[in-house]
Amino acid sequence: MNTQILPKISKPALFVLYLIIFLGSAGFFITIPAYVSLFLSNEHSMAIAKAMPLSQRRELFGIVMSAAPFLSMFFTPFIARFADRFNRQWVMIACLAVASLGFVLPVYAIITGSVVLLFAGNMINSIGSASQPIAQAILADNSQGKNKATLMSFVAVVMTAAMSFGPALGSKLLANYGVTGPFYACLLIAVVCGVLLLWIRCPQQVSVPNENPFSLAAPLERSKAGLLKCLWIVFLCQFSWSLYFQNISFIFPQTFHLSLESSQYQYYMMAIGLVMMASLILLPRIVLSWLPLARALKWVLTAAGVGMVLLAWTPTFVIHAVIMVFTAAMVALAFPLYITALSDRASDQDQGWAMALSSAMVGLAWTLTGYLTAIMVNVDVKLPTLVAALGYAVALMLIPRTTTQQLKEAQV
Repeated sequence: MNTQILPKISKPALFVLYLIIFLGSAGFFITIPAYVSLFLSNEHSMAIAKAMPLSQRRELFGIVMSAAPFLSMFFTPFIARFADRFNRQWVMIACLAVASLGFVLPVYAIITGSVVLLFAGNMINSIGSASQPIAQAILADNSQGKNKATLMSFVAVVMTAAMSFGPALGSKLLANYGVTGPFYACLLIAVVCGVLLLWIRCPQQVSVPNENPFSLAAPLERSKAGLLKCLWIVFLCQFSWSLYFQNISFIFPQTFHLSLESSQYQYYMMAIGLVMMASLILLPRIVLSWLPLARALKWVLTAAGVGMVLLAWTPTFVIHAVIMVFTAAMVALAFPLYITALSDRASDQDQGWAMALSSAMVGLAWTLTGYLTAIMVNVDVKLPTLVAALGYAVALMLIPRTTTQQLKEAQV
């Protein structure tokens, strides 16, 4: 990365900020195999889950996985606004401390067999993950134009690494160290982030004086037309991808008869990560050099929707994996496009607020799909993937037009 695009941020600070962004996603994805094992497997299932039929265990799994992002959806925008108004660095440190507690509680819950503590730990960790949009705000406030798009692409690379390698790493930790292994790994990352954050110095932030830090109305009034549509696009795209991504945990055992601890599952999840990260690094600038932002986003979302339809009807694992490469590339490419469209419609002083709202939309999307995926699978294992295709179609219809002024600003 060319760090000259961020003259106010040192290389160590860049590393720590991206590590915090990684943790914000990894805390969810690394623990997915552990939660699946606790509720759906026979080897590690909690006592309360073993007494239930499989359909009810799936519902309980969905509730546990969806409860935490639900809290994040409400708390993150207010925590980020508080950080924008006062001190982002210290608020991030506090969030990391909360996240650490959120990783400790599930370990104790597993030892005692308490589903309540398992719920509590997952929810507390979700509140602590507010450090992720605060870190993104620091990057957004110190960049503009194409540089901002580049930084958002690297944010997506880090989040994609957590999303794709996280379940594979969690599966490996589960196989080698038991069901508590993924939680200990996330705790270690959180502690390291907190220590490093005390060591670095973040750039001085500019705040709006005499403005209520918990008010969301003021920045909304300063935004440009189309911001709410862009937020809906963020939600729909994340909702659609999350449906398929979480459905993988059901597709492998039910359709292809492969366990979540198998090497095929681990390699598949890593392949998703490699494809998406390569796409994020290579494709955005190439696509935007040929097409304006709005048109590029239309083509990419169309391709992602078609890919989802094909994934739903693939008869073999090999064909499924081939189509996944194309679909994952389109899904990854869409992220910096719709995040840039959102950022362009927020005022310069409210970039942190915009990132927090996008994070809330992501949290809402993963909240709903965490529960709905398990419910849909009880109907048909193909249903979540087909609904994902529909979500991309709806997002396609919401893309706002790009004005001439916005085209000029994007070339900066």
